[in-house]
Amino acid sequence: MICKEYLLDTNIVIKVWNKYPTLLDTIENIKSVDFKISKDIAGELSVKEYVKFNEDFVLSNKFLKLLGHIITNNETSSNFINDSLPSDFIKYQQDKNIYLVNGDKISINDYSLIDICKKNKEYILVTEDKKLIRSARIILNSSRALNFQEFLDDLRDLDVLQ
Repeated sequence: MICKEYLLDTNIVIKVWNKYPTLLDTIENIKSVDFKISKDIAGELSVKEYVKFNEDFVLSNKFLKLLGHIITNNETSSNFINDSLPSDFIKYQQDKNIYLVNGDKISINDYSLIDICKKNKEYILVTEDKKLIRSARIILNSSRALNFQEFLDDLRDLDVLQ
């Protein structure tokens, strides 16, 4: 009975780890709320989360707790651009490997987060990246793209966070 599912960007996971270290554990224990991390975001996070243990480098416990929440986006659909908005709004610059959404440059990984949310109507994108959130609000809608403070407010409304 999940009623809210959040897709978290790298900057949000790091911010949660730093400011609310038990929040992801709390969310995991509540049946009505869940979070997801894309495989690309997990890759970005893993680079920073190796710790030395008995002469070996292993992934940190906080990273290992994310493993059950990792999802894949098989490919960023080229048809998505044609199907969703007029091409005036979204352009792909193959030579630079970036997307332009209403003039904002976003990386292919960031665009992939929007694409995941487009394909999964229950997901709400959470990011602190201003260009990504503006782009997501154009492509998805404003209620499906939150910044960190809006995410916290949403969790308070759901009695997940006090």
